[in-house]
Amino acid sequence: MINIFSMFSTNRLPKEELSLSKKTDENVPSKPTKSRRWQMMDKTFEWKMVWVFLIGIAMCLFTQTAISASGDNLHETEAFFRREKEVRVPVIMYHLVTENSRYIGKYGIRPSELRSDFEYLKENGYNTVVIKDLVEFVENGKALPPNPIVLTFDDGNFSDYKFLLPLLKEFEMTAVISIMGATTDKITRQYAENPNGTYPNLTWCQVVQLHESGLVEVQSHGFDVHKKAGAGKVKGESAQAYHERLKADLLKLEERCMEHLGYKPNTFCFPYGIMSKESHAVLEEMGYKASLSCQEDINIIRQGESGDLYKLNRVNRASGRSIGSILKMLEQKKK
Repeated sequence: MINIFSMFSTNRLPKEELSLSKKTDENVPSKPTKSRRWQMMDKTFEWKMVWVFLIGIAMCLFTQTAISASGDNLHETEAFFRREKEVRVPVIMYHLVTENSRYIGKYGIRPSELRSDFEYLKENGYNTVVIKDLVEFVENGKALPPNPIVLTFDDGNFSDYKFLLPLLKEFEMTAVISIMGATTDKITRQYAENPNGTYPNLTWCQVVQLHESGLVEVQSHGFDVHKKAGAGKVKGESAQAYHERLKADLLKLEERCMEHLGYKPNTFCFPYGIMSKESHAVLEEMGYKASLSCQEDINIIRQGESGDLYKLNRVNRASGRSIGSILKMLEQKKK
């Protein structure tokens, strides 16, 4: 190795440092020799190169050892990035919030129960998101906050305006309400005739205020399919007839929302969770991004998997069934 370095260093010798030996023939110069000074410099150069070579080998060995030592943690890093592309999202289903004990039960809770839910979420680090956030995550990879959760309120009850909105403002949270077009139209007409009356559902003016708050996402509960059969097929109905009927119903509510809100819903909330196998073909054709079911389970949402947003699972928040117990139940499903 030293001879190789010497060979290269010889080729770089300046002419003034060469001393010629005696000539055997005046026309043919003998092989030049190095001066003593240059020989010493050359040896120093060679040893420096040796040290560089040895240090390089040592660094390679050290790097290899470091990589091997960290190999056990590599899978954790990979798992972190996989988690960023896949999130677990609980969706809670509320209906009526009321002070009337007559309606407290499976689909009615007290205002104090709703407040306790908000307090629990805040204290335990949950962050409310709406459907638009889930769509952005799936389609564009937009990050969701830690511990995302969706709070949904069905039917467009007046309690959404009276009790829900003030709590959303106080706790700086968001919610999704799914309104019924025919009912909203009806209550709006009744309110116009008697502004001093008491009404169970929202008027369009109140829906507008909820929407403009920036805290409420308005979605579709259908225009007039909130009946016994829900949004499913009725007996004897052909697939084509069902397709046309459901599409017409959803389109009618879309038109109302565009008229009053300048906004078209992108999510359909199935009344009673009733659907048919043809239901989602209608939603896809109309450009809906998501749908809400009544199946109780956690949701696994993955980037690039738009199908994950259809038939989102929701857990009903009945009176006496705290949100804390619901979330703990869903946490057990991970195990």
